Amino acid sequence: MMAHTHGPTTTGRLALSSLIFGLNFLAQGLGGLWTGSLGLVSDSLENLNDAVVNLLALAGIRLANRREPCERWTYGWHRIEIFNTLLGVILLVVLAGAVLYEAWQRLRHPHQIQLGWAIAFSALGLLLNLAATFVLVPQGRGQERDLNLRSAYLHALGDSLANVAVMVGMVVIRLTGWHWVDPLLAAGIAALILRGAFLLLRDALDILMHRAAFDQEEAKRQLLLLPGILGVEDLRSWRVCSHLTVCSAHVIVETERLEDTEAHQHRIEHLLEDHFGVRHLTLHFETAAMAQRHLHRFRHEHESEGHEHHHHD
Repeated sequence: MMAHTHGPTTTGRLALSSLIFGLNFLAQGLGGLWTGSLGLVSDSLENLNDAVVNLLALAGIRLANRREPCERWTYGWHRIEIFNTLLGVILLVVLAGAVLYEAWQRLRHPHQIQLGWAIAFSALGLLLNLAATFVLVPQGRGQERDLNLRSAYLHALGDSLANVAVMVGMVVIRLTGWHWVDPLLAAGIAALILRGAFLLLRDALDILMHRAAFDQEEAKRQLLLLPGILGVEDLRSWRVCSHLTVCSAHVIVETERLEDTEAHQHRIEHLLEDHFGVRHLTLHFETAAMAQRHLHRFRHEHESEGHEHHHHD
């Protein structure tokens, strides 16, 4: 099957956005420390999160593309993305925990904030986030289907909204003198960071646990509509990483010669690739008579019955 590769346009966008996020982290982080605004500091950590996640994704793609599948590494190094994700989750939890602790301290002992400068730094952060969002806007059908790029775009858009919230919070503090608004905003942003960490962890665990990569019942339904397909058994799908979906299946066909299965194979490949994103497919064709003799059951026991280990003194 033809594989979809990560072209220079997508990786270039991710790299440029990472640079912008990094600059925003420095600007808002230093600005937050100088002005005394915990909201700015927490917003800067959200930008650091986006920069790290994008850079880890780029590193994973580069390593995976350099390491070809071989007899020892049958899928290459694509699964390294999962380890990068887990490292990112640990970083996010630590950062969010630190922000929540400091927010609690500031609720008990409010700090003075240089509101004018805090608003200015927040406005600068908003401009940088809008620039990153513009860089990441998917263009064309191919990029709209790129999950890495789309996810980064949505994160950048969310960061822009967080910047707006911080700016509004600074204005509210200036008008009312409610200094508790700043740590409350920081706690809200920390909650968003923790939510992002949870979603990343869930996606990583789904891949590690071989959760089905798509709606398999719907895939079976569509496959059975193809001409000459009598049944689909042992359909399994999983993701090696976020962008590499693998599938295998036993397909019962209305034919008696191996040569006649080639047309079935092409139709099945195109259907699963176009509608379900399958990039590597393994098919086992069977006739109706063969299917009756074959037990379609995945043997998952760690030890088969009748092969118990006996220990002798």
